[in-house]
Amino acid sequence: MGFDEILRPDDRDTTLTLLPAINRSSFRVPVYRWYWAANVLVHITYLLQAVALGWHMLEVTGSPLQVGLVATAYGLPLLLATPLSGPLADRLKRQWIVQAALWMAVLASAGLALAAAGGATSAPQILFTSFVLGATFAFYAPARMALLPNLVPQDMVFNATTLSYSGTRLMGFFGPVLAGTLLDLADIAAALTVQTALFGIGAFIYFKATHFLPPPKRKRQSRGNILSGYGDVIAFLRKDRALFALTLLALVFVPIGMPYQKLMPIFVEQVLREGPALLGLLVGSASLGSALSGFAVALVGDVYPKGLAILICSMLFGGFMVVFSFLTNPLVAWATIFVIGVFSGIFLTLINALLLTQLPDELRGRMMSLWGMVWGLIPFTTLVAGSVAEYHGIAVALAAAGCCVTLTCIAMLVARSPLLDL
Repeated sequence: MGFDEILRPDDRDTTLTLLPAINRSSFRVPVYRWYWAANVLVHITYLLQAVALGWHMLEVTGSPLQVGLVATAYGLPLLLATPLSGPLADRLKRQWIVQAALWMAVLASAGLALAAAGGATSAPQILFTSFVLGATFAFYAPARMALLPNLVPQDMVFNATTLSYSGTRLMGFFGPVLAGTLLDLADIAAALTVQTALFGIGAFIYFKATHFLPPPKRKRQSRGNILSGYGDVIAFLRKDRALFALTLLALVFVPIGMPYQKLMPIFVEQVLREGPALLGLLVGSASLGSALSGFAVALVGDVYPKGLAILICSMLFGGFMVVFSFLTNPLVAWATIFVIGVFSGIFLTLINALLLTQLPDELRGRMMSLWGMVWGLIPFTTLVAGSVAEYHGIAVALAAAGCCVTLTCIAMLVARSPLLDL
């Protein structure tokens, strides 16, 4: 289906006449502007809830382990549904899936907000809400991404994807800051009320941007299991030793290194002796550093050895994590976590680019599903880290995670890992 066929009549003529022959920006397409706005708004809201629910669980129970359980409850449906939600988005109207997911998020958030306003929230209620919101994101994300190519001409898809990805990473700063501000100035009930409203507004904007799109074209479905075909990706990675080594590093960096953000409520309260405002600022600053470093990687271009850059930045990420675990000054902690975000952003930007460019087109979708499953491991490793924090302190948990990442990188450098060939 061509671009002219999917643009609404009132958008078609005015849009195409404004598009220059070169340097075409997808922001010139009206429906894409609505889509981008909804994407940014919903991403802020999901990040807001991650901070708010973690902090509220700490208020209700005082247990670092329970804070880890909040992340586990959110991530469990991500791990289980990721291999299924993508194929579903190729069979049904994707805008219906987006709407259903967001309105389910509205109901879950509103329910907990009402309970919090009545002063009757409990740990099981918080965990249930986190689980439902994780399930909504598991179905919302692939459907939302699959909609994007239908909104702009083919030669704008890369630009549109980059703008969308950059926008969501930047919202990693504003979402946690908003959560911290609401919790500091008001309470959890107010934060959840704002969260409910933002989910609803996002759903309305997505409807405006995408309601006219037709369902995806149905292809003949194989009789095999919906999960069949992932063996081809594994076989390809085993033959490409450099990408296989990169995948092994990702299995350390992401599940062991990245849970530090989920543990920030514990560190802020028990070590820095501060409140939710600083919590939001720390988590947001890490995301801001990650976003800015991603832009920098894009500007520098393909002029340096990617594998060496990945190993060095990952090693520094782990080293600064160890340093961070010993800090007690909020200002120094703020500066340090920004640096941690910079190094994590370089790793994440490069691995996404390499996985998309080094694999053949017919394997990319399944590779991205496997990459999503790696992120789905974070809630379980966060639970382990929360247990360590419960019995040995949050500093030990953060330092141990940083050491694991750094030592892995040192070992790969010493052994001249095939990753250095990238």
